[in-house]
Amino acid sequence: MKNKSIITAAILVIVAFGWILSGQFGSQDSRNANSVTDQGKPMSNHMKVRVAEIEAILRTETVKVTGRTEASRKVELRAETQGQVTKLYVQRGERVEENKPIASLRADDRPAKLSEARATLRQRQIEYTAALKLTEKGFRSETEKAGAQARLDAARAVVELMEIDIARTTFRAPFEAIIGAGHVEVGDYVKVGDVTATIVDLDPMLVVGDINERHIAHISKNMPGKITLIDGSTRKGIVRYVAAVADPSTRTYRVEMTVPNSDLSIRDGLTAKIEIPISTAMAHFVTPSVLTLNGDGMLGIKTVEPDNTVKFRMVKIIADDVDGVWLGGLPDRIRMITVGQEFVIDGETVTPIVSTPRISAETSS
Repeated sequence: MKNKSIITAAILVIVAFGWILSGQFGSQDSRNANSVTDQGKPMSNHMKVRVAEIEAILRTETVKVTGRTEASRKVELRAETQGQVTKLYVQRGERVEENKPIASLRADDRPAKLSEARATLRQRQIEYTAALKLTEKGFRSETEKAGAQARLDAARAVVELMEIDIARTTFRAPFEAIIGAGHVEVGDYVKVGDVTATIVDLDPMLVVGDINERHIAHISKNMPGKITLIDGSTRKGIVRYVAAVADPSTRTYRVEMTVPNSDLSIRDGLTAKIEIPISTAMAHFVTPSVLTLNGDGMLGIKTVEPDNTVKFRMVKIIADDVDGVWLGGLPDRIRMITVGQEFVIDGETVTPIVSTPRISAETSS
C-alpha cells in the first residue's frame, strides 16, 4: 500500500508540472501553427487534439494477501489407560474413517477382572432381591434394604468401570482423518496421557492469511473468495473466521477460508495467495499522462463533447496500478483527450482525431 501511495504522489507531481508548462507553451501561436496544412492551404482554426473513445469497466476491488494452508482439524489422541501396544490397524499417512480403530493395547488381566466384577454383581442382585422380599414381610428393616441396594449399585459401577477401561485399550478416530506424526508402534508401552497418534482433517482445507487494518472492516464471515496455490491451480472458498483482535506484533487480523479438498490434493503448509472481492464499481482505467488540473487546481481529465467542445471533468482516483490509475465519477462512455489536453481550455471548440487507446487492465485489483 505504501508503494501505491508513492505512485499516486508521483502522478500528481507530473500532472502539476504539465499544468505549469501548459501556461508557457499553450500560446495562440501554437494554435495558429495548426491552421495551415503541409501544402500551405488554410485549414480550420480549431486546435487539433487526439482523443480516445473509452468505456467504463466493471471493476472489482479485491483484497489480496499471501497465506498458507492448514488442516481444518488437528488432534493428538492420548492414552486413557496404560498397556503395551499389540496391534496397529492403520499406518502413518493412511486415511481412517470415523470411529474406526487405530491401535490396541494388550488386555492383560482386564477380562478376568471384568468376569469377577460381573459375578459379584450377580451375587449383589440376589442379595438385594432377598432383602426386598424380607422387608416387605417385615423381617428386615428399611436400613438393611438400603444397604443391599448400595452394595448392588457399587457392584454395577465396578462392572461399568471395567468395561470402560477395556474399551479404552482400543484407540479410535474421533472423525475421518489422515494419520499424521506421533503414531505408536507395536511393542511401545504407553501410559495415561501419552500421545498415541496425531490425526489431521484435510477436507475441507483451511487457507489462513493476515489482513491489515485498512481492509479488515470489509471482510466478513461467509464471503466468497479464491485461492491460488504455488503450482498455479486455483480453488474457490468461503471465509469462515475473521479475528476480532489483531496480532500485537504485526497489527494484522487472522482470516480463515475453507476450501473443498475431497481428493486431498492440497497439503498442509503450502503457500497460497488469497483473493477476497469486497466491492464492485464502474471505473475507467487510464494512463497518468491524461490527467490534468483546471484553473482551481482540481484534478481531472478533458473530454470532447458531441459538439466538439472541450469539457473538463473532475475525477477521483479510486485505485492505482503499475500501468495506470482507476478513475471514478465519469460517464460510462467518454471521448477523452489523450494528446493536447494542456493546450485547450474548457468550452473551446477543437478538431478531434480519434485514435485507438492503448489502455488495458484487469477488472480486479
